[in-house]
Amino acid sequence: MSKILVIGGSGYVGSKLILSLEKAGHEIENFDLPKNILNVEELREAIIGKDSVWLLAALAVLTYTDEHPQETFDVNIVGTNNVARICAEEKVLLNFVSTSCIYGNSLEIPSVEDRLICPTDTYAASKSAGEYVVKMWGMSKDLDFNIIRFGTVYGQSLNRSQRGDMCIQLFLENALKGEKVRIDGGGNQNRNFVHIDDLVRGLVLITDKEIKGETINLTGNESISVNDIAEYALRFGARGKWFAPSRKDDFHDQDVSINKAERLLGWKPEISFEEGITSFYEWLKKQ
Repeated sequence: MSKILVIGGSGYVGSKLILSLEKAGHEIENFDLPKNILNVEELREAIIGKDSVWLLAALAVLTYTDEHPQETFDVNIVGTNNVARICAEEKVLLNFVSTSCIYGNSLEIPSVEDRLICPTDTYAASKSAGEYVVKMWGMSKDLDFNIIRFGTVYGQSLNRSQRGDMCIQLFLENALKGEKVRIDGGGNQNRNFVHIDDLVRGLVLITDKEIKGETINLTGNESISVNDIAEYALRFGARGKWFAPSRKDDFHDQDVSINKAERLLGWKPEISFEEGITSFYEWLKKQ
């Protein structure tokens, strides 16, 4: 049994991670609002005595981070530095949550953990900076850490309102209301979507297998376009689609390798996209 602090444990992924870690026999403490990762005293009190920390707290809504770069810097970079520094000083393992979106318009296909990154939006840029902050403390003060790059996460959470800004949930909400779906750009841009239950299973494996010093992609293994998601929404009841201009910070294609996760963790997605989006839609209907 490990003593684990989950920073951002009331959020979309964090809330399900806490339940899974507790089920696996670990002792969990949640650090979330109104507590603040910019409050060093609060952080230190929470981190002392823990075996590991999961840092999930971040500003992650792309439109918000783009409109608020200073706040994004403070939370996603200064906050990360606060956590990493205290973990280094207290000899606590830090699991830093990043994003596969830092590969952006990838310079190499497939995107592999030790290759080039090319972030195209404010959020991804802040996460790439956070990765280097964590690595800096590893280099200078022997911080034990892992960096986990999430794919685009979808699926039923503990609260319908959590991450309701995401494309899949927006389209499914359109289907429930019999509305048209809005597609930014041509709709051919694709992502490696990962179901939240598959993702959380991978995170628990990282803890249980006592992984240290690794950067790991945890993404889906199917390439799903926005148009693909729209077709599911139409099948479920959406009344058509309309096209809006492309987002200025969007990137087109994503092809992320999960070979390392398979090798280190024995992990790969078990929930197909069709199964996952269908079960998500059925869950939303009942809420």
